[in-house]
Amino acid sequence: MYLLKKNSGKWFGLILLISVMFLDGFSNLYGQIGLHGGRGLVRVQDALLVQKGDLYLGGFGSAFFKKGGSGGLAKDYHFSVNATYGLANSVELTAQFVAYQDDQQHIWGPFGDTEIGLKMRIPLGERSIIGMSVQNQLIIPTGVNHNLPYEPFTSDNLSWKPGANLSLDLTDVIYFPLKFYFNVGLIDRNLSDGFFAADIDQYYLGGGLKFSVKNVIFFWEYYTEQFSNRKDILFSENYQVSTQGFVFLGPYNLIFTLANDINLMKPSDLTFFKSKKMADWKIWLGIAKYIPLRGYVNEYAEKRRREKEREEDLKKQQMIRQKRLSAEEELKQMRELLKKQENKKKKKKK
Repeated sequence: MYLLKKNSGKWFGLILLISVMFLDGFSNLYGQIGLHGGRGLVRVQDALLVQKGDLYLGGFGSAFFKKGGSGGLAKDYHFSVNATYGLANSVELTAQFVAYQDDQQHIWGPFGDTEIGLKMRIPLGERSIIGMSVQNQLIIPTGVNHNLPYEPFTSDNLSWKPGANLSLDLTDVIYFPLKFYFNVGLIDRNLSDGFFAADIDQYYLGGGLKFSVKNVIFFWEYYTEQFSNRKDILFSENYQVSTQGFVFLGPYNLIFTLANDINLMKPSDLTFFKSKKMADWKIWLGIAKYIPLRGYVNEYAEKRRREKEREEDLKKQQMIRQKRLSAEEELKQMRELLKKQENKKKKKKK
């Protein structure tokens, strides 16, 4: 692990080079899914949504390790799973569950919080280079521990995170696939008290950009969470991180994200209401599976339509067969009746 950290830049460049060289055959990157679910970068959200009927299932894992002064190894690991579904052309549903977070105490850490989100796009026209959307996330404190070392601030209360997203796509303007993102919002860390009035309440800011080379998307983002009601800490002492990386489409509709965080904050002992260590950097690996549910639903509907048509054809054939049998039976009865009448006539002549 130490060698990996020492040569992390070389490893990152090598993986990037291999990706560009060997992934030229993949033609479409369906969508980049963020850490918390939803179309976006890692923490910064896109104003646009995934298409209606599309489902993305994925997960993100992170790692940080640092050699301590006494020869020990400081480390932090995280793994979460997420889901994104296009409910309608202007509505996107998201969910995230932290399946593992390092509590720095046990070999296997406990699970963390759960997030459920709803993002709604503001229609500005199909050809508009500007995209706008609003979103709401509900953070459910399912985690065993909160406000852990090496992690941003979390609360053991039910939290609400409303926000607005703006994106600017310059692809058709400069004839180069370049896109910018801007996010702003609030985080009420305890819904049982006054709205956004407690010391633990925050606001967040995010911005980023991405561009593509062949079939690889490169991106950078900045994200910060600032305590909104605390004058005892500076802007620079709040959580803020720079994240850069790239995304590519692999086989079986798998979307891979490889990125690294650089910590930009200068925390004081007061920042997180207690003294705790923060990671100087982190490596992130994300994998998302694209599932075109709309296509499966349409295929299933088409299959059901054909089955229904076959059932109707069978019913029609059965009715025709019954009518034919009924007609044959009536014809047989008429022949028998005519034959009896002829026999009666013959007897009268005799």
